[in-house]
Amino acid sequence: MKGMDMLEISHSFLKVQSGKQLSKSVYLVYPDFDSWHGLPYHAGIASLGATLQSHGYAVKVKYVCDGKEYPVIMQEVLDLQPAVVGFTTVETQYGYVQEMAAMIKEKHPCITVVGGSHITLYPEALLEEHSESLDCGMRGESEETFLDLCEKVRQGEEFRNIDNVCFVHPKKGELVKNPLRPLEQSLGKLPFPATELFEYQKIINENQMAVFHFNRGCPYPCTYCSAQKIAKEYGTVKEGLRQMPARKAIDTIKFTLQKYDVPSDTLLLFTDDLFTMYKDWLYEFLDLYEAEIARPFWSTARSNTASDEQFDRLKSAGCRTIMMAIESGNDFIRNKVMKRNISRKVMFNSFELANKYKLRTCSPCVIGVPFETLETVEDSINTVSQLNITEKGINIFFPYRGTPLRTVCEENNFLPDFTKVRAIERKESVLNLPTIKKGEIQYYHDNWERLVLKRMGTRSRFGSMCKDIYLTLTDNPLGQKAKYVINRSIYQQSKRRLQKSTWNK
Repeated sequence: MKGMDMLEISHSFLKVQSGKQLSKSVYLVYPDFDSWHGLPYHAGIASLGATLQSHGYAVKVKYVCDGKEYPVIMQEVLDLQPAVVGFTTVETQYGYVQEMAAMIKEKHPCITVVGGSHITLYPEALLEEHSESLDCGMRGESEETFLDLCEKVRQGEEFRNIDNVCFVHPKKGELVKNPLRPLEQSLGKLPFPATELFEYQKIINENQMAVFHFNRGCPYPCTYCSAQKIAKEYGTVKEGLRQMPARKAIDTIKFTLQKYDVPSDTLLLFTDDLFTMYKDWLYEFLDLYEAEIARPFWSTARSNTASDEQFDRLKSAGCRTIMMAIESGNDFIRNKVMKRNISRKVMFNSFELANKYKLRTCSPCVIGVPFETLETVEDSINTVSQLNITEKGINIFFPYRGTPLRTVCEENNFLPDFTKVRAIERKESVLNLPTIKKGEIQYYHDNWERLVLKRMGTRSRFGSMCKDIYLTLTDNPLGQKAKYVINRSIYQQSKRRLQKSTWNK
């Protein structure tokens, strides 16, 4: 009943404003409480913000990771007087979104909208207790649909009939899901991301990196990921795979480099899930990148797409680090439970190629998945110790709603009461698994790198340490110059020794 009252207040607000335009301002909130992420930048919000700005909207983004910032949010809303306040959320952040929406609604009449993967896959969240302060949800990609909603709200018109919008019917109390708008197939049409809405220069300065995202969608059936389920909401997975033209991607990088102070040794992070998957796109991008930018970069890859030619091209263009997630070193967990479908042979071959081209490797594992045992975790440790990985990351599995493994957890009663559990996402286990204890999972998580190094043996550990030091010292222009001088000196000494040896004969 209370929820219906809140909806009626929002609708009354629109009716009162009918006939006059509201403020052309929008407030967007990116909650990141108790998260593994910890980076105050969101590519989706940057794209959404840019679209709104291109139509004359004043946009403010708030990255929030601490409840102590609630008064700051409230004051910024009162100062900006936005007609629309938007939130993005994954499942672990939804409770905080509910709290913030209620706080804002209490003091400022506006329309509150929640989007993100959680609402896309589970719009029924709007029916939950404490969701009454959220006027509607927005499923799927939202650049154009969110803009349409803002225009409707600003004109005092009905906004609930827009595609992608879902809401609780004010009289029937039932969930209404409008059809999804077709995906934007021409990513090149989107404006450059509004990175200035975040503390982007601070991110560059503090993390020595600049973040970019070019492509969308994923065809792989990994059971712990929501990407394929989201794609299927639109029809087929194939329709969800889209690439920004290589030319536009390069121009986006150049735009950012001109806009900010980015030192030449700053690592450019390409965070696309499938950056190396499409050969034609990748090689066109790398050709342009090497010719026009030529800076060190970090990218993702999949072991099953790795090739000698691919890694050679990546290295030549400036790649320093490749992230190839193995997820689990145990074949059963990796391929039967997680559906990675990557054989042990293919996996080892990809890391051998990376080592061949002196690329740093980053390969996070996930432990604590359904059917995990002490033996499968130990197998993962042994596998990682054999792969000679530079950065040995580790995460604890979280059962995101809408993923196949979430269904497995529900069917096997592995899930806790989430209303009583607030674990640090990917850093603490929330499942009640009969095959491995939470304390055991936590021990492996907290001691992962030490346990991996221990299995490598003294010689391998020493070699790995030397390799890491070498890559660190030479991964910059000065280091590259020093390496050239040293190698040249060694060559000249060898040449002199050979000449002397020949003369003595």
